[in-house]
Amino acid sequence: MDNFGSAGVAIPDHTGHDGPDLELLRARVRVQWVDVLEHEDFGDDEDFFDAGGNSLLVAEIMAALGAEFGVRMELRLFFAHPTVNELAGALAAHEAFRAVAR
Repeated sequence: MDNFGSAGVAIPDHTGHDGPDLELLRARVRVQWVDVLEHEDFGDDEDFFDAGGNSLLVAEIMAALGAEFGVRMELRLFFAHPTVNELAGALAAHEAFRAVAR
């Protein structure tokens, strides 16, 4: 895998520790947001819906993240964590990501 998402946003390499790399997850979540929103004009603490998102785009993001990591992603996870930082943190805490985010 290369170090750039489809939007050209750099994705940092994993550091190799046992848990998921929060920076890696944050970068991958951000890439998905940029892809579906078609802009980068939002902060990592901005609510997805305030940045122009909608429920259909949430489904696209979660499907893409699920496919990337080989994990079934529930939409409610996104709705409970609607910022890049919150979603990345929730993914890092999720048991399924302990092995795949390395």
